[in-house]
Amino acid sequence: MFDAAVKQARPSQIKAAACVGMQGLGDRVTVNAPAPTIARLSAKLRLPAFPASQCSFGVEPIVIKNGAKAIMYTVRVEARDADGILTFWGGAAYGNLGANGTQYRLMPRGEDWEPVPTGTIYVS
Repeated sequence: MFDAAVKQARPSQIKAAACVGMQGLGDRVTVNAPAPTIARLSAKLRLPAFPASQCSFGVEPIVIKNGAKAIMYTVRVEARDADGILTFWGGAAYGNLGANGTQYRLMPRGEDWEPVPTGTIYVS
């Protein structure tokens, strides 16, 4: 699901870090993504990645401990149907008026799962 969030926007050259958070079904606030997910995205993006709780968002996302400009990737689970299929949003926020995301359904494909866009997007 986080790969779907990364597809929304790659970090620009001025971004020195990534922040990674999630909202599970029923969560009211963004929580930290699992550590292995954060490490995998760090390697994929070739940037240091941090849990959402170590970041702040004013004009743009930043890492609290060092002020590094960041991009915030989030996954928010919206629904689970009777067959266990998740509907979720994968999003990227890179500035106060800079964010975009896509709604997906997480569909089984053999032994894996594939995020399939529903066609609903947001852009800020």
